[in-house]
Order: sequence, then structure tokens, then C-alpha cells
Amino acid sequence: MVQYVQKKTTVKECEKMKYAIFFFSPCGGTKSVADIISKEMGDAPMQEITTPSMNVSLDSDTLAFFCFPVYGGRIPKPMYDRMDMITGNNTPCVPVAVFGNRAVDDALLEMSELAAKQGFVTVAGCSMIAPHSIDPSFGAGRPDASDKAKLIDFLKKLKEKDSFAEVKMPGDPNYASKPVKALPLYPAPAKECIGCGICFKYCPAGAISAKRMKTKTKLCISCMRCVSICSTDSRKVPAPMRLAAHATLKKLCSARKEPEFYL
Repeated sequence: MVQYVQKKTTVKECEKMKYAIFFFSPCGGTKSVADIISKEMGDAPMQEITTPSMNVSLDSDTLAFFCFPVYGGRIPKPMYDRMDMITGNNTPCVPVAVFGNRAVDDALLEMSELAAKQGFVTVAGCSMIAPHSIDPSFGAGRPDASDKAKLIDFLKKLKEKDSFAEVKMPGDPNYASKPVKALPLYPAPAKECIGCGICFKYCPAGAISAKRMKTKTKLCISCMRCVSICSTDSRKVPAPMRLAAHATLKKLCSARKEPEFYL
């Protein structure tokens, strides 16, 4: 069990507050946001939770950032398993939703409620834009200079606070009963696949079989990590699915969206 801190306090003391950043980033977009946060918070320690990591316990004098991508307006299903490994003790936290220029929908509220079950109190939150995991042409180049400046301003205000109070995140409390808006795209190995197993090893959802690298569609979250890390560029989404997805995303993701902050 990793212990980041031991002292308990309910009041933020700038010179004593510690920071911890956790990020779930299959294709690197969420990590790019987490990197900005880490640098602004004094090179705060980062822990990747895209695949299962170590158990962590945080006390109330650490401010935790949970950075995650948004899939169909929800948090990735594996986040529930990852958060089982992270325990707070009335610990302040900031959910950071990273989306592909469509919408956050209920993801911030869902993440806040999940964190609360693990002993965390949401004291701020934000949404940021990164390239869409299915079609990176949407949200390309984000976060850009404008996004970064807004995020840094938010973090500066956060650091200036003398104390923390719970902040409600936006979203529909009945999100669990709503249909998920994610596009069901399942990558498959092409004939060039050499069976190296990288995709199997690093799949966040455990959705790839060890033999022949076939996708288990019931587990796949369509994060596209296997496509992005394939050593031979031989793992792809079938062309008809890609074209259909592009047409759908063009209607939803073409207009520029802006980051939003809750403090």
C-alpha cells in the first residue's frame, strides 16, 4: 500500500498541500492534459491507471486530480476497477474530463460520485478537449495555447484558495439508466499482424484474446489504444465502420468546444 501523506487537515495550507495526479489515457490525449496540471502544480507526481496499477491511499492534505477520457458521455468502465485501488480519507479531489470535442454529458458527475465512494470530496472540476480517440481529426491540436492558458488560470485560482468546500459537478443524476452514446467500433487484426501481443498486454479493458489477438466485443470500450500502439500498424477498424463513424462525428464534433471549469 503506497502512502502519499499521513497528516490530516480540512484546511488547505498552500505551503503544505501535496498533489497527486492519476490519469487514464489510452491514446495520450488525457495524459497531455495531466502533464499540464503536473507542471503547474510544481511537477506533482503522476500515476498512470490506464492499466491496473498499485494500491494508493491518500489523506486529507493531498489534493488529487483524476484525469480521464469521456466515452459516449460516460467515464470508461475500467475506471471503476481502477478507483477500487485508490482510497481517500475525506481527501479533496478534482475530476478532469477530457473529451474529443463532442460533449462531456454526465461524465463529471459520474466521476465525482465514484470518487466519493472511495473517500474523496470533489472541490473543483473541469473539462478539456483533446483529439477524438476514434477520429483524431476532430479536436486535432488540442489542448492548444488557449486551452492551456485557461487551465493554468483555473489551477492558479485553485492553489490560491484558503480552504476547500464540496462543489457539485454537472450531469443528470439518472445517468446510469440512460443509453450510452459511444460508437461501437471494434478494432481487428489485419493479415500483417505478427502476434507480438502488445495490444493484448496493454488493453485497458482486457478485451483482446491472447491467441490471434481477436477483440472481445462485449468487453471492448472502443478506446483505440490497440490501434495507436500496434507495432506493425496492422490493427484497424474496418473501413466501412470508420467512414460511418466519421460521418456521425462530423455532425457532432466539427464546431469548436471550449473547456469548462467548476470552482
